[in-house]
Amino acid sequence: MKKILVLLSLCAFAFGASECDRKIDRINKEISFSKAHNDTARTLSLELALKQVQNDCAKDPMFYDKKLEAKKLKEQEVEKIEKELDALKEQKDYMSKAEYKAKKEALKEQKEKIKKEIKEYIDNL
Repeated sequence: MKKILVLLSLCAFAFGASECDRKIDRINKEISFSKAHNDTARTLSLELALKQVQNDCAKDPMFYDKKLEAKKLKEQEVEKIEKELDALKEQKDYMSKAEYKAKKEALKEQKEKIKKEIKEYIDNL
């Protein structure tokens, strides 16, 4: 019975934890590991990173969740454009070289623009 209770508690924690909590937990585990291996430089670096994460999370508890969501959006948009590029390759034989090249370049520019916009969004969080 105790095992089930512990398991349910862990599941609830896993589903209820924010990205901030997960990030802090990962850094704390890395700090413990670096201390166990007497890696003081790494420990100091991780402690600074932990303070930064805690500061970011104190300002906005959903800070890293927003970053993660923005990354997912970027990946979805990039996948969509890559599918369009694949479809364009299949239609290559049915259009002129100039038309194919123009459409291909337009899609690549759109892809780069989306990557840049999302990167700027993530950086400004």
